[in-house]
Amino acid sequence: MWGMKYEAFMWGLKHLRSKIGSLSICFPALPKIAFSAALVESGSWIIGPFNTDTNLVYKKVFTNIGNCYNPSTGIFTVMVKGVYYFRFSAYNDGTPNTNAAMFKNSERIVSIWDTVGEDNEDSASNGAVLELQVGDSVYISLHAQRVVYDDINHYNTFSGFLLFAM
Repeated sequence: MWGMKYEAFMWGLKHLRSKIGSLSICFPALPKIAFSAALVESGSWIIGPFNTDTNLVYKKVFTNIGNCYNPSTGIFTVMVKGVYYFRFSAYNDGTPNTNAAMFKNSERIVSIWDTVGEDNEDSASNGAVLELQVGDSVYISLHAQRVVYDDINHYNTFSGFLLFAM
């Protein structure tokens, strides 16, 4: 009796392995793309003000799976068509005001704004889900005459990841 159960079990196992093999052909491994970075690697810095809108370059890379984020330019370049989630934060420890925006190519997607008040220290964040094509770029731009402050506590971050490929 035990021999029959064992044979039935082995047949079932072989059948399941065959099904798993078929599924992996139908559903190949999904690409893995995710990054997270902060503005400064060390020290403390006031970034800005600049005379024109300026792309922020997040130099302290926590993770860059898929290597789509370029820490030399601050630009995420899409290598896999799909739907992505991006988020950024900004911190200011004084004057002038902070105003930054996330761009897809040259299109403004979302922004943050902080007006200096009595408290002098503020932070803001924003994010969006975007459908992107290969070659699209996503980056954060600091508006002219605005500043952000960062130090080893990494108040200013830019992160994103692939939700699903299309």
